[in-house]
Amino acid sequence: MKVKIVTQNVMCWNTKGGEYFERRERMRRLFRRLDPDLIGAQEVTEKWRSYFDEDLADYGCVFRYRGEKDHEATPLYYKKDRFEVVESGVFWLSETPERESYGPGAGCLRTAIWALLRKKEDGGVFLFVNTHLDNSSSEARLLGARLLRDFITARSGIPAVLTGDFNDDSFSAPIGSVKEFMDDSRLIAEETTESNTHSSTFGKPADASIDYVFVRGSKPLRYSVEKECDGPYAQSDHYAVCVEAEI
Repeated sequence: MKVKIVTQNVMCWNTKGGEYFERRERMRRLFRRLDPDLIGAQEVTEKWRSYFDEDLADYGCVFRYRGEKDHEATPLYYKKDRFEVVESGVFWLSETPERESYGPGAGCLRTAIWALLRKKEDGGVFLFVNTHLDNSSSEARLLGARLLRDFITARSGIPAVLTGDFNDDSFSAPIGSVKEFMDDSRLIAEETTESNTHSSTFGKPADASIDYVFVRGSKPLRYSVEKECDGPYAQSDHYAVCVEAEI
């Protein structure tokens, strides 16, 4: 079964050319153009959640803010006509993953949201996990990667998809840890691009690749980095990663 997967950091702050109402339209155009089956989003605030409730009305959602008073989330969206949720949950990327808590040296609360999805087409199941590793602490990122490893490898025997903003390049220890148990779609897809995914200054050329779609037990066919822009301004300070895969 072919599935199109997108990961997109929506940017929770504003700047010239990046006001919410302008970027909402670019984001809406992006999702309509790509027509993904699965979306892993990061930095989804209450405002972005209200936008997506309208603009992604054909999708189901697994959503949890990362803190009781910290209303930012890493939700996952899935097409309701193609998938149904068997089980879902959240864990924090910390030494106490079962409750709201910070990783070592982390600047923010960080979570991973997951769902076990059943394909309506053939009844098969797969695991979909979406996350956002910390930007301040390499120790927190490494711990987060290891927690993701423990969670995903404990659910062996089924395909898995892991999306997110990992705040690290492909040569870092956290990404190396993930590559021990999953494949980076960019490296094994039959068709791929080398474009970077992140711009340090909104509206400027990208300078790093820190957004990923990792897979286990599936075959990536196409990998691309997608930018939806009006003049110099894009949908976010991150560009979308889009992967079409056989799951």
